[in-house]
Amino acid sequence: MSTNATASTIDARTRWLVLLIASIGFLFDTYELLMTPLVGVPAIAELLGLPPNNPIVTDWTGRMLWISALCGGTFGLMGGWLIDQFGRKRIMALSIFLYAFSPFAAAFATTLPTFVFFRSLTFIGVCIEFVAAITWLAELFADRKQREFALGFTQAFASLGGILVTAVNGWIVVHANDLPALPIPDFFNTHASWRYALMTGIIPAIPIALLLPFVPESRVWLERRASGTLTRPSLAGLFSPELRRTTLVTAGLSACAYAAAFGALQLTPLRIIPGVPELSEQRTALKPLQDEAKGINTAILEIDPAVRAAYDSTPGLRELSAKRAKNRVAFRGAKKAGDSARADQLNAEFKALGDELDTLTSASPDAKKSLVEREKLLKALGDNREKQEVPDKQIKARANAAQLWQEIGGLVGRLILAALVVMAVARRTLLRIFLIPGLVALPLTYFSLYHTGGEALNWGIAISGLLVVAQFSYFGEFLPKVFPLHLRGTGGSFATNVGGRMLGTSAAFLTTNILAPNMPGGSTFDKVAIAAGIVGTSVFVLGLLLSFFLPQPPAEEGEKAP
Repeated sequence: MSTNATASTIDARTRWLVLLIASIGFLFDTYELLMTPLVGVPAIAELLGLPPNNPIVTDWTGRMLWISALCGGTFGLMGGWLIDQFGRKRIMALSIFLYAFSPFAAAFATTLPTFVFFRSLTFIGVCIEFVAAITWLAELFADRKQREFALGFTQAFASLGGILVTAVNGWIVVHANDLPALPIPDFFNTHASWRYALMTGIIPAIPIALLLPFVPESRVWLERRASGTLTRPSLAGLFSPELRRTTLVTAGLSACAYAAAFGALQLTPLRIIPGVPELSEQRTALKPLQDEAKGINTAILEIDPAVRAAYDSTPGLRELSAKRAKNRVAFRGAKKAGDSARADQLNAEFKALGDELDTLTSASPDAKKSLVEREKLLKALGDNREKQEVPDKQIKARANAAQLWQEIGGLVGRLILAALVVMAVARRTLLRIFLIPGLVALPLTYFSLYHTGGEALNWGIAISGLLVVAQFSYFGEFLPKVFPLHLRGTGGSFATNVGGRMLGTSAAFLTTNILAPNMPGGSTFDKVAIAAGIVGTSVFVLGLLLSFFLPQPPAEEGEKAP
């Protein structure tokens, strides 16, 4: 039976259910991934018992991103094999449940390894889901226009994920103390906003669980398996003479797209925008405060070994220290809110905790001395952060505006890509429509408009976002066409997860750690902007060169035997 015949049995209601499930999946792909920069720092800081701006927290944030990307690429490739072996719908469902339940579990983490483990599981789920979903959609819709519409417009929902998670997290930060306390040990913050934000990750599991029974598996895949003509997938098959070029070129192009995103676009709000001209007053105000904070953090790191030794030698001291820290945070919040009654109550509780500390450390006065000295440093750091708050909020507001322009540009890019796909533009030409303008837009944005700032920079960021993010939708539509049916999951995973998520995302390290320190410029932000422009422009040039080797997909790949 042909693909057209099998797919024609899908009625209109089922088609809309398929589109709804795919849209939810793509939206929460981005939602789950972009949750990491929002919750990572506060989570790591709380689990390590350190202030958010401590260098150890910064180091662990980078390690977690690297570990999760490595896990996502490795296990995502294995997931591609599972997609070809056990079915598209089944593995897609499992991957969605994986990335829905793992953030919920991470919300209850009480140790850093547990938190990193569950965040890595989330990344793995996202890596598998994308390939499973595009393969499933490509094989369910026989009509070309329906298929192109399904792949193009459902992927546009991915650009809404970043906007949604930012809005949800913003609401949670404001209302965290009004939400029910979480059932975790009371020496942790039972109203931590990062925990509530992670819990929202379970949302996609609910509609998906309700809707999945009403949509079919890929019927062409089922028929091949039932007839015994479905070849067993293998990684080696991707490097057979007839597929080697396809495998390497698609992986290279995917790496270029992800490198532009992570080596330039994603760095813009936090690592580049603070250096724009309109924020010069805020930078001037922050500089001495940041220098002071650096000195306090150094002192905290110096006394930490003595504090850890005190924890080990005095049973119960670690837990008591956490309770005192929680009290101090609550007291500072009450004073800031003008709630004098609550502040008095917390002050009395702190005195009681002080009596408990005296009793606990009566036989080891050095333990008490180390702990109290560290608490004084933490108080000084808290006072420092309060002084930074006004200019810091102004910088963050400008960064959030840049993020919004970037997300809007990405959404428009996905919609333009979807429209061009439906119009049947040749695939090489389609990719170049986004690559060639990028050779102007990215260097203009990072080398010139960055120094101008204002609306001009916003437009540069939006156009750069359009040109980069559209390529993600391009590969979502293109990859299922160029690999035979028995290798669609494996091939798509190799291109997306090995090429994109493992190699491409390393461009962030290239930009910030290798190129930026060696760039000319007056500030770190200037140097990162130059490095981002170099990386972004370079990978667009490389992508354009690789596009000349891009194979044209067969007219109807689904009708061909593998």
